[in-house]
Amino acid sequence: MPQSCRTAADNCGNGRRNFDHQDEAPYAPAMTCYADRAAESPLSDRNGTSAAQEPTRSMASFLSPPEASDALIAAAARESAGDFNGALDIYRALMTRDPEDFEARYRAGTAMMRKGDLDEAVTLLRQVVFTRPEHGPARANLGNALLLLGRYDQAREAFLAVLDFDRDNRNALYGLSTILIRSGRHAEAAPHARRLLKAMPESAAALTLDADAQAPLGNVAASIAQYRHALRLDEAYVPALKGLARILFRQARHEEALDAATHAVARGAADAEIMALLGSIHLAGERWSEAIEAFADAQELEPDNPEHPIQLSHACRKAGDLAGALSNARAAWELDADNRAAGNALGTALAAAGAGLQARSVLMAAGQRDRVPQGVWRDLDVLVPQLERQAVERAQEAADRAERLLAERQQPADQVPAAEELFTEPASDETGEARHAEGETGDEGERRRDPENLPLFPGF
Repeated sequence: MPQSCRTAADNCGNGRRNFDHQDEAPYAPAMTCYADRAAESPLSDRNGTSAAQEPTRSMASFLSPPEASDALIAAAARESAGDFNGALDIYRALMTRDPEDFEARYRAGTAMMRKGDLDEAVTLLRQVVFTRPEHGPARANLGNALLLLGRYDQAREAFLAVLDFDRDNRNALYGLSTILIRSGRHAEAAPHARRLLKAMPESAAALTLDADAQAPLGNVAASIAQYRHALRLDEAYVPALKGLARILFRQARHEEALDAATHAVARGAADAEIMALLGSIHLAGERWSEAIEAFADAQELEPDNPEHPIQLSHACRKAGDLAGALSNARAAWELDADNRAAGNALGTALAAAGAGLQARSVLMAAGQRDRVPQGVWRDLDVLVPQLERQAVERAQEAADRAERLLAERQQPADQVPAAEELFTEPASDETGEARHAEGETGDEGERRRDPENLPLFPGF
């Protein structure tokens, strides 16, 4: 199942084990008209309590006659095996036979949510909640689907309604805390996350969620300890790796942060958030090429976020790629015309490229792209290709130098001059024979024997 389609409960078990599968109860054998063979799979509600523990009405009160109950069992078995289409066929057949079968409607909505058909899931779950307002599991999963759709206000209302019925509902606690954290309301999230942790003290997800809520409130050491505890429970739990990398980076513990972020990517968490964090860690460590690669990956994954080209512009400028710095800063400003950071990145890159007047015009715009004179954009259209050509020429010159050095190193030994040939000049036969025969006499001989006139490299 795609990561984006996981429910809040899917993320909140002992790392990988979701809430739904607490207090597991086996299915009864399925009827052959709905399933090919008997199956066993957990049949608990979606809030972490068994059907018998639901505080409002038991699950049995929502079921149709016995054969429909067996059909639900067969459908849930298929859903558990990942056959969402097969499960939905059974749920639709039940709803067609009995439009008042809200248990089938609830389970169809849940299956659609897990499959990723979020809008359809919201429609079905709203129908259940409207008719059966006391159906806590349906309301909780409605909140999950809305959360996955990014409708935070509606999801928050759904989770709060669940908590009105059951203040310790784990699904709702997790979802509500997640929304508040993503909205930057960490102080509001902290009590809900702590209540969840008290209910599940050995859950990697609960430990991570509480650490996410506590870290921005100044509880740095405790948050780091909780992230590490979560990873001891489940070393592959990506949210804990990401949270640990994030907080260690803020503490300037760059090597430890790099290790955590690298492990998160290795576990398949190469989303825009972790790639941007990895780029920032490399940037702090002055590993320019690695930073550029990570920020480029983040931009590819999230092309509408101006923060990625801004960071990419900084990394390119540090690496000496001024054309890349200018292009990415300009792209960021095109995504958000009022982004001051994008304007500052462009102005800084222009200054580094020697375009002082244009840099001044950009910086004086105070982050308002529309205030930049049109002449600056025309100059950029000329400057960027010019810088790109210069970069290509420099790269070619560097390649040529490297090729020459390699050729010199591979030159045969018999073609290399002897040391004597490098430091002495050959004497003519006439002067050489005369000096050998007559020796050095008179003023000329004294001058040659003067220490000040000895060769620079004695012995040659």
